[in-house]
Amino acid sequence: MSFSSDVKTELTGLIPSACCTKAEAFGMLIFGRAFSLSEISLMTEIQAVAEHYCTSIRDLTGVTPEITCSKAGNYKINIPTRADRLKILEYFGYTGKEITLRVNLSNLEQSNEDCCSKAFLRGAFLVCGSVTDPQKDYHIEFSVTKAKLCEDLMQIIGDLGLRCKKIVRNNSYVVYSKEAESIEDYIGTMGANNAFLEVMQTRAMKDIKNQINRRSNFESANLSRSIEAGLKQVAVIEEILSKIKLSDMTKDLEELCSLRLENPDISLDELGKMMNPELSRSAVSRRFKKLEKIAAELKTK
Repeated sequence: MSFSSDVKTELTGLIPSACCTKAEAFGMLIFGRAFSLSEISLMTEIQAVAEHYCTSIRDLTGVTPEITCSKAGNYKINIPTRADRLKILEYFGYTGKEITLRVNLSNLEQSNEDCCSKAFLRGAFLVCGSVTDPQKDYHIEFSVTKAKLCEDLMQIIGDLGLRCKKIVRNNSYVVYSKEAESIEDYIGTMGANNAFLEVMQTRAMKDIKNQINRRSNFESANLSRSIEAGLKQVAVIEEILSKIKLSDMTKDLEELCSLRLENPDISLDELGKMMNPELSRSAVSRRFKKLEKIAAELKTK
């Protein structure tokens, strides 16, 4: 199964309180395929979600949904009779005559823990949400068919302290987030603790790998600069030796030139440690400046 399917399966295994059971079922119904007097239905590829949707409706309203499964493994849940559809609508505070469908907040009991809002978000995610495997990317989204329902969902998400953005894609309103920390917050808020830990651990490993890569790139860049500088210094020494002998130089410069010719790729720090006595990086750098000056003077002669 996909990571998104794993998260949804985990969420269906939660046992919410009585008030949250209603809020969660309401989220599944209103963000399902249809929620009106003419049709109440859901399409899903996940058996656990299909069964959870049916069980929630039956336990709350006494209505038993009709469920079918295609050869491709797609589940369709339907409420076949008008009387049963009206019974479900009335249970959640609707008449079936609504011109614009909005979230009826009376189905979400208010508490300090926002438990019903979290359960409602969980229900919405089960039927219209998806989340990308954190190994590949950070992305969670809810695909909503109606503009006003999208606005209501964004308001509830914001009230829970979660961040989201909205785009329109293929005639649907997509509420989404692509922030790693935000994905953790969504999954944790909905109650998928195992998935939450997996995302957190994946993000931590990615951060460590990124730090290693940055350090490796930094060290590689330093090494490249060190080699480039060493080759330039070798070129200066060779320019000097084309005019005078190594033994014609002062002992300190003679030693430096010999060591650099033998070790063209080491850093100034390493070169300084090979000198007798040892020299600091800045002292080695000053001696090379002397050599550059000598090379420039010999060029004019």
